[in-house]
Amino acid sequence: MIDGGPAGAGRVPVAGPEPVGRAGELARIEAAVAGAAAGGRGLVLIDGEPGVGKTRLLGYLVERARAAGHAVLAGGATEFERLVPFGMYVDAFTRLSDEYGPSGGAAAGTGPGGLAEAALDTLLSAGRAGQAGDTERGRLDRYHTYRGIRALLAHLAAGRGAVLVLDDLHWADDPSLELTEFLLRRPPAAGFLMAIACRSAMIPPVVADAARADAHVVRLGLAPLDEDAADLLMPPETGPARRRLMYRASGGNPLFLRALRDADDPTLAELAEGRPGAAPALERTLLAVLRRELDRLTPAGRRAAHAAAVAGELASPVVISQVAELEPAAAAAAVDELCRYGLGALAGTRFAFRHPLLRAAAYDTCGAGWRVAAHARIAGHLRRNGGSLALLAHHTERYAEPGDERAARTLGEAGVASLDSAPATAVRLLREALRVLPDRDDLMPYRAHLLTGLSRGTGVMGSLTESRRILHQVIDLPLDVSSAAVAFSSVISRLLGRLDEARALLSAQAGRAGLDLKVRSQLLVELAAVATLRADPAEVRRYALEAAEVTARTGDAALGCAAQALLALACLQDGDVAAARAHATRAGWLMDGAPDAALVRHVELVAPLAWSETCLGRVAEAARHLQRGIDLATMSGRSYAMPYLLIGQARCLARAGRLAEAIEAAEHAVAASEYIKSSETLAMARGVMLLPVLWRHGARPAVALAGQVAASGPGSAWWRAMANVSVARVRLAAGGAGPGEVPPLPDPLSRDTEVERLAVESIRAGAGGDTGTALGRAAAAVAAAAGGTAYDLGTAHDARARALCGSDDLAGAAAAARTAAGHFAECGAVVERGLAHQLLATVHDRTGDLPACRDAIAQAKAAYRESGADWLAGRLVRAERRLAARGPRQPAGTAAGSPALTAREREVAALVGQGLTNREVAERLRLSRKTVETHVASIFSKLDVRSRVALARRLAGQGDIPVPGG
Repeated sequence: MIDGGPAGAGRVPVAGPEPVGRAGELARIEAAVAGAAAGGRGLVLIDGEPGVGKTRLLGYLVERARAAGHAVLAGGATEFERLVPFGMYVDAFTRLSDEYGPSGGAAAGTGPGGLAEAALDTLLSAGRAGQAGDTERGRLDRYHTYRGIRALLAHLAAGRGAVLVLDDLHWADDPSLELTEFLLRRPPAAGFLMAIACRSAMIPPVVADAARADAHVVRLGLAPLDEDAADLLMPPETGPARRRLMYRASGGNPLFLRALRDADDPTLAELAEGRPGAAPALERTLLAVLRRELDRLTPAGRRAAHAAAVAGELASPVVISQVAELEPAAAAAAVDELCRYGLGALAGTRFAFRHPLLRAAAYDTCGAGWRVAAHARIAGHLRRNGGSLALLAHHTERYAEPGDERAARTLGEAGVASLDSAPATAVRLLREALRVLPDRDDLMPYRAHLLTGLSRGTGVMGSLTESRRILHQVIDLPLDVSSAAVAFSSVISRLLGRLDEARALLSAQAGRAGLDLKVRSQLLVELAAVATLRADPAEVRRYALEAAEVTARTGDAALGCAAQALLALACLQDGDVAAARAHATRAGWLMDGAPDAALVRHVELVAPLAWSETCLGRVAEAARHLQRGIDLATMSGRSYAMPYLLIGQARCLARAGRLAEAIEAAEHAVAASEYIKSSETLAMARGVMLLPVLWRHGARPAVALAGQVAASGPGSAWWRAMANVSVARVRLAAGGAGPGEVPPLPDPLSRDTEVERLAVESIRAGAGGDTGTALGRAAAAVAAAAGGTAYDLGTAHDARARALCGSDDLAGAAAAARTAAGHFAECGAVVERGLAHQLLATVHDRTGDLPACRDAIAQAKAAYRESGADWLAGRLVRAERRLAARGPRQPAGTAAGSPALTAREREVAALVGQGLTNREVAERLRLSRKTVETHVASIFSKLDVRSRVALARRLAGQGDIPVPGG
């Protein structure tokens, strides 16, 4: 065998003679297999032109891996089954199951065969669910699927190592490519090796990126054989002149050499005089040569070859008999004839051509009309034998005609089942189902079902306007078919900023009698989500409370979580922080208990929960929930959910003082919004990026970004209020205090936006010299923040400190700044805590208390360093230099000039000196971890030490530790 062995869906490598002319490549393969045996992980990428020997090298790798005792999975793809989801992996796990049997010689489900069956059950669950009618329960959740396959591969690799071989990856279906990307980014375990073969010009981007970025990737780019190696593949009786002619005509390609063995000299000369090795022209000529191989067959043999080409991975003698319309005995004899002539071989019960080009030749010569009928016969075989829905749809799509209800239902069921696992495939199948479905009144509910699925698929893929257009074909239909369309239409309208339209549609639908409880709960949650964006907390409460009651009866944890999260936001908008905490806690509990398959259907509603948790200072919980939501949205292809989740993540990261990551998340949100063409989320993504960009990169880029936000802000009143405050803060920081620089702020909207609005108005008035207004607005901010979140309290007292400083009440300013810093530390707002300390340093500088000033500067510097606030840190350095010019700083180790440690700082220092971690100190003293971190930073600065070891040494002396009043 020159270029690989037999295959099912593709070509699965088998052992054979050692490839000629590839000594260097074989040595590198040996090393890669040995690395996996030693517990390493890696990727072997074999690329080259068609027929150059990629599959044969994979076969050698498989042979060596099996000799080393590894579990080997081998699957392949062809251009004829590119539309079958997870085709390569189904092929690989099917072969493993065939090899070991269901138990695999181990306890039930734990051997290779049992694990293969589990993997097949995961990959094919969408098809079975669609056939059973339970598409909702069995719908493939990509996040769950990918994690499940990864876990199964890790189990296979445990103790013995595993090798996953994927041949002709360039023909793979999209879900197979996405699963491959997932495994490349998150390899299953130590001792796992992936080997991929594909054409050089068609390497999937994720594989190419891995090959460029990872020095441990073994890339074997196969060049044509040299003349000495090519000679070894020619018949011994071939003369020197013909040898040279064959080499020139084939360009050193092993497959082409084999195909040209029987070509006459004039044909060889014609090829040799052209461009040796030029694939397109040569492949066309080779197809003609390969067709002549088929011409040698008997009529029955030719018909069997045609049937095998159409059947692909299903090409067993039984299927070939039915498709070719041959008696079983005649079909078996015809398959034997194909094997005898070397056109392919049986792998188990399935026939596979020796190379894709040979299958292409057989497929091309079988006649278009016969081919359509053959696909119909295969579809009939699959229906009679309970075959995979994905394969059934693949063949049905190739013969279906308008008016064929059974074909339409097959395509529709496969499309709906693929919405979560392969949305592009789903959209194609649903469009085809709608084309084929008969235009009858009794089929109108089913047509609406398909249109709703199609709208979801187009929305998932980012075509919001098209999704909305499709939905409007459904929403005027009877109640039982229109409610789901109305609910999803609301999601699309929110993304497009059409809140009034969404509210009107939802209200009308929710008011109709006879609604199913599950449908009603979804409509109520959507109504509450729209009311949140409209900043109408009373309406949010009304709908979300009813939704919470209904979901408690239906047991829908995902929608119950969404209802509680929206109630938490409504309470924050009303200023009822205690109630917000209770609802957020309940929502978090429901989300943590909800399975992925339930949560993924409403994954965008994770964002309200994380937003409320961030406001309440529960940054770690918000980050965890957001990451789960983002993983689910990514793996399920719900691109319409990504902007909401990424905006929430950017805000959470900014609050936690992780500015570089916050900017990255916001930029990702911008890209996701542009992809789905959502002007609403695009404006808000830019809005949440404003302050992180200011703090990290400075005024110029932040002002430019603020101009974009001001020019095209969000349509939602709630988001617009927050965006306008951020724009004002950026322009004030850049020195714009005049009316032309800072836009007017909106009228009071909700308690959660009111504090920041009043604070900005106070700072703006102070910057303009209006101290009376500044003090009044600051006092109003403090009053509005009373009983509110720690962040709001910090914001209000920070504004009050600045107003008092501007009115020369320095003692009051210092007290207010310390209060602000304490509140910001409580909620984990790192940058804002640093800004409060910097303000405190300014106050101490004005009072002449240089030690206290230096202490505040040190704490501000630590906060900026921790958060990556480079622009703020640079400004602080300039302030510190001005301070240094006022008087020399005492040397380290002298108590006279060192700032005194407070009593609490001495407690913290003593425990750190004993070797306790920050978390252990926090538990011992019953403080938050962030508060301990603040104390540690202050201690390091005051004692001029740079490590915990240095602090311990300093404490060992005790005599030079400054104390208050010392």
